[in-house]
Amino acid sequence: MNSQTIARIVPLHESDPRSRDPVLEELVDFVGYRPNALLTMARKHGVVPALLNLMGVTLRGDGLLAESLRFLIATEASRRARCCYTTTHLVHAAHHLGVSWDKLAALPSYQEDPRYTEQERKALAIATAGGSLPVRNPAQAMGQAKQFFSDEEIVEIVSCVAMVGWFNRWNGLMGSVLESVPSEAMVHVPWLCELEI
Repeated sequence: MNSQTIARIVPLHESDPRSRDPVLEELVDFVGYRPNALLTMARKHGVVPALLNLMGVTLRGDGLLAESLRFLIATEASRRARCCYTTTHLVHAAHHLGVSWDKLAALPSYQEDPRYTEQERKALAIATAGGSLPVRNPAQAMGQAKQFFSDEEIVEIVSCVAMVGWFNRWNGLMGSVLESVPSEAMVHVPWLCELEI
């Protein structure tokens, strides 16, 4: 893991009123901590509620796919982007939603690992294709996914991949410092330590 531990832009102090948006408070209740990345985003009025509302539509809450699968998809896309901060957050959230540490630790070998179903493999292949730029072999990943998913479900998969792209770029540029709560995932998921901040 990259040893950079100082944010390039200092997050707002949690007592700053700009860091107290109601949508952010709902996320804090879900994950159990106040993410530094969002405390930096809060410096630009409107970004946090807009982004968290989009996250609510793509990753969280009601959807055609299970919330845990949507977080696995986002985790794989972020892993492919090699963003440690974002990926660690997503691993922590996926575990919070019931995905075992063992299954998360096996994510880099999801294509062969028996802990992953064939349906999960096809969804994760879309995340692998779209997790880096340029996108790699999208036609193959999308074509194979159509064996298991409707067009609407594939749109939901792609929305998870696209959503996490914002966070990968934000955290890569800002050097967001990982908080202690999600960092516990690194003990259980060793490949996280190989990613960049």
